[in-house]
Amino acid sequence: MVDNHQSKYKGVGAHNPRHGLGRLRRAHAQDATRVTGWLQRADDETFTDRNGTSQRNSHAGEHLLAKFNRLAAISRPAAIGDPGEISGFLGKDVLVRLDADQAEMLCTVRQVLKKQVSGVKNPLCVGDCVQVDRTTDPVITSVAPRRNQLARTDSHNRSLIHIFAANIDRLVIVSAVRDPELKFGLIDRYLLIAAMNDIPALVVLNKADLGDAAAALALYTGLGIDVAVTTAIHGGQSIDDLRTRLHGLSCVFAGQSGVGKSSLVNALFPRFAVRTGVVADEGHGRHTTTAARSYALPEGGRLIDTPGVRECAISGLTPVDVALLFPDLAALHHLCHFADCSHLHEPDCAVQTAVADGRLAQSRYESYRGIVREDLIA
Repeated sequence: MVDNHQSKYKGVGAHNPRHGLGRLRRAHAQDATRVTGWLQRADDETFTDRNGTSQRNSHAGEHLLAKFNRLAAISRPAAIGDPGEISGFLGKDVLVRLDADQAEMLCTVRQVLKKQVSGVKNPLCVGDCVQVDRTTDPVITSVAPRRNQLARTDSHNRSLIHIFAANIDRLVIVSAVRDPELKFGLIDRYLLIAAMNDIPALVVLNKADLGDAAAALALYTGLGIDVAVTTAIHGGQSIDDLRTRLHGLSCVFAGQSGVGKSSLVNALFPRFAVRTGVVADEGHGRHTTTAARSYALPEGGRLIDTPGVRECAISGLTPVDVALLFPDLAALHHLCHFADCSHLHEPDCAVQTAVADGRLAQSRYESYRGIVREDLIA
């Protein structure tokens, strides 16, 4: 006689599917819902038919990225003009940095591009690669597909997605070791935002001269997350090492007030400073921090200043989605008794057991519970 309780987690290979349809949603099952490429190809009917008809649950921003990339790919081949990258917005005009000479110019946008994507507050964003026709007044004629995007639900209209930046190489999450006290919950929220938007993350533990960063360093490096320990106010080797790691990348800095983001930026790029009220183009208005802005760095790469990451509320996910985006919880999720375990109150929960016996960090579990209870459960 087969002991179903003992055998229910066996047979997880590609040729031995799990027993029960519910277990097909497990974190590491190699079924059609886990085939890579859904993000960019969710609207490709051939791809969908070949890999299964039931896509995995995903948030609104993910669907919008797939739709945006499909429409961008259609319009791109017929585009004319000079290549460039959107670096900011001034009213209805778009500031574009041309690839050829890095000069910035104000452009308008063809109306057809604005109408292509619905459900977003802004069809184009900082970091988009575009073509500019300069035969008369500069006009953006097309936009290239995005590698990723930083997005959240619009704070004024929850039916819209606000996209702040695209084609980001690194989300730099800055936290102070002390003054203010290190907040694991905030770091974990930013890590979740990076994961759900497919953006590589780098955690910077700043003000290392004021406290011991060893525990946080061990926690996040143990999860396979890139971590740097710095003392921005003193500069030194830690700043030089971090500058080397960011060389040539398009980066967004995130973190609460007082952790030293401005000091860190100034230490990393001494010839460069972002200040509220910088005149972007004489006679055309003044840029403020209410909108995203991309700056070319003398050392190579881009620094994207965006106020959007200051609000890190999570939306568009289920508790299972969040668990699968936490790598340490995802490694345990398939061992729970219930396939849709929320890890909050269910019996035979592998995650709660791991917390109790010390195999899962209490701070990580509290971060997960806070996100689910504060953001996802009405």
